[in-house]
Amino acid sequence: MWRMLVTIFLASLLGGSAYAQASRDTSDPKARALMAQCRAASGGQALDRHMAFHETGTIIRDGKAGTYEMYADLHALRTAGIHTLEGKVGGGGFDGTTVWHLGPDGKVTKSTDAREIANAKSDAYFTIGAYNWPERFPATFRYVGSLSYQSKHYDVVEVTPEGATPADIWLDKKTHRISRFTVTDGRDAASGEIWDYRLVDGTFIGFRNYQIEGIHKMTQTLATFDYVPLDPKRLAPLDGN
Repeated sequence: MWRMLVTIFLASLLGGSAYAQASRDTSDPKARALMAQCRAASGGQALDRHMAFHETGTIIRDGKAGTYEMYADLHALRTAGIHTLEGKVGGGGFDGTTVWHLGPDGKVTKSTDAREIANAKSDAYFTIGAYNWPERFPATFRYVGSLSYQSKHYDVVEVTPEGATPADIWLDKKTHRISRFTVTDGRDAASGEIWDYRLVDGTFIGFRNYQIEGIHKMTQTLATFDYVPLDPKRLAPLDGN
């Protein structure tokens, strides 16, 4: 499983994109089989034991260093993240009904706009690795093909969460785990690489990743990752002034 800091940084890219509506599952068998392999390689049934996770770590974005923490519900599309970058605090989240963003000025903005909700669902979907539970989180999976990147070949699957923005996940042909992701709105693009998988409570977690969003580049390194009980209060929007 891997998380991209979509609630912190990629929302700016996805916020302007059109989203797809997966009204019915038209997944192809090849994609389904690959995703089943991915789930098994990521922990299989061990993935089902947990309710939520909390992680902390460091980030380096465009040469600027900072720290972050994130909390996420593994049984619903709900996440919350906050970061400090060179003394400035920011972040955002989605509690299932409201999207919120914390700006560097300390003010919190909230929205229930349909497009923002759709993109927030997509953010949360990929942040929690919801593709590991296709019955819990409806989505359409389409096999794109065997593609190469930096002289290495991957099986690429397009994942379209129900009513949300799609992304392509690149599966390592040997480990069957996700090594890359790519997402675009037709104009701007984002991509990432996932490294250093470690075993945590029977599941494999990527402890380091590198992300490119437009002109911005960021490295994310986990310091801690813990499965924790679900606490809905940690997902509620912050109070802003």
